[in-house]
Amino acid sequence: MKTPTLLCLLALAARLDAAPIQHDFLAIDEGMNGLMHVNEANPKDNWLVKVGRQHPRDMQLEGGGLLLISHDQGYCEYNITTGERVKDVSAYHDVSSVRRLPNGDLLVAGVDFDLPKKNKGDGPIGDPTGRHVVFAEFAPDGRVVRRTTYVGDYLRLVRETAAGTYLCACNTMFKEADEAGNWIREIPVAGFQHAWMALRLPNGDTLMSSGYGTSKSQAHVSSAIPEGGTAFMAEVDASGRLVRRFGAADQVPAGVHPYFFGMFQVMPNGDVVVANWQGHGLGHDNAGDQILEFDPQGAIVWTWSDRYFVSSLQNVLVLDGLDRSVMNDERNGAMGPVAAPAN
Repeated sequence: MKTPTLLCLLALAARLDAAPIQHDFLAIDEGMNGLMHVNEANPKDNWLVKVGRQHPRDMQLEGGGLLLISHDQGYCEYNITTGERVKDVSAYHDVSSVRRLPNGDLLVAGVDFDLPKKNKGDGPIGDPTGRHVVFAEFAPDGRVVRRTTYVGDYLRLVRETAAGTYLCACNTMFKEADEAGNWIREIPVAGFQHAWMALRLPNGDTLMSSGYGTSKSQAHVSSAIPEGGTAFMAEVDASGRLVRRFGAADQVPAGVHPYFFGMFQVMPNGDVVVANWQGHGLGHDNAGDQILEFDPQGAIVWTWSDRYFVSSLQNVLVLDGLDRSVMNDERNGAMGPVAAPAN
């Protein structure tokens, strides 16, 4: 075992001396189709509502006190204070991610979502050489102002970078897209399966959640889903070299049960908060810790679980210190406000 450095020991001492961590956050319980607001310091602010749509996946603060979420058929908007759903668009299928853009337009991304449905479920179509990954940009009046297609038949969350490119979860790897329909970079990491989300960090590295993690070779991961305990977070540098891997089963206590790492958030202090999904449907409440917070050294410093109202959380968005009146995103790594472009 490596001897802890003085810096690590000082960081640990500061943590032990500090008040217990409490977060104000939003989360999607995919297992029970629920959307919730949890404020640990002020539980009177808490609420829980049913989404009523399949596969709620993405979340974003879009300004005006509203939360934008994606679902299989489109997207919804919710009042963050009350949990009231104020808008629902359910005109599509196989939508994976929705993002409010700085110009006010809405980016909807998915697999052939505005074309006739070709797949039987939410998995790959089986035509990885076709242009089935679709990005459509909608103006506030509903007009499609841009529609771009990319080669592939699988997509999960999409995140814009500061350079204007898009990091896209494409099952066993992440791909980086330009705005013209081209993949400009592939970012494979051994063990990714149904990979979920990636962010470009200020130092140029890319931080990613594995979805299901597996120790199986890349040649076999598409044929079987691991039974659990293998999810992990990975950071690679600009050349694709793995510089950090944390949260895996051999790095955390057994009770954490890192089954599937989904949506995550980089905090201002460098911590990473991630949803630890445990499976579809009901009955996963005791399977593992549902939300985890890792410090920069990979140690768990906070967890949250609810063994009564929650089955399996797939997405988390921490509200601490964020201005809900303006649009926020993560193009710079950590969550923060994004100004509208100059005319």
